[in-house]
Amino acid sequence: MKENMNQALSQAISLIKEAENIVAFSGAGISTEAGIPDFRSNGGLWEDHELMELMSARGFRRDPAGFYRASLQIMPNIHKAQPTSAHLLLARLEAEGKLASVITQNIDGLHQAAGSKTVHEIHGNFRTGHCLNCHAGFEMVEFYEHMESGHLKYPRCTDCGAPIKPDVVLFGDMLPFDVWENAVEAAGRADLMIVLGSSLVVYPAAELPNTAISSGASLIIVNREPTDFDAKADVIFRGELKDFAGAALDAL
Repeated sequence: MKENMNQALSQAISLIKEAENIVAFSGAGISTEAGIPDFRSNGGLWEDHELMELMSARGFRRDPAGFYRASLQIMPNIHKAQPTSAHLLLARLEAEGKLASVITQNIDGLHQAAGSKTVHEIHGNFRTGHCLNCHAGFEMVEFYEHMESGHLKYPRCTDCGAPIKPDVVLFGDMLPFDVWENAVEAAGRADLMIVLGSSLVVYPAAELPNTAISSGASLIIVNREPTDFDAKADVIFRGELKDFAGAALDAL
């Protein structure tokens, strides 16, 4: 097994060195190593239907306080988490001019915290929010701290008093059209796509590797579990992202 992993790592590093327009596609696995739980996993919070109802667009409108209680239960440290070596690897590749952009399903902002500049957040983010009434924009970190300490049930707009919704795509929301179009365009231009920590089962996001492959890109998948795209991949690293990223950073 270790020999296979070393071989996959060597092949992946060779592809990375040869590539000129890399696009990364990151899923929940890159954030679980930062301590943010993957609530979609088997036996996870995804299976708590009442909790998931609170996390929907309808749930937010009906009970914003319940929505934020659920948010803090599902992702208790989302505003405190720090980037991992995998996040740092992508930021370094971008700084060196090899990586064009990151497409992420995650909402934690860790790619930006690591230094990545071009990040397509197809499911939005929890870092910022806006008033549902007057559309004023807000940074959310201070609100989360006040809610965690029990001093605030949910954030209200300082201008009109209406609930503030984080800029995340909730169940029942549409994907942000412009972000999605930018992600599709980036995938279509890539000469190498690196999938990091995604099971590639959430659509339409999971179509993006097909977009890259159809345009002639190579595909590296780094994930602990098998995916439906393994047969299409040039390299599969079945292990921890931190091991892959650490070795790649050393090699580069």
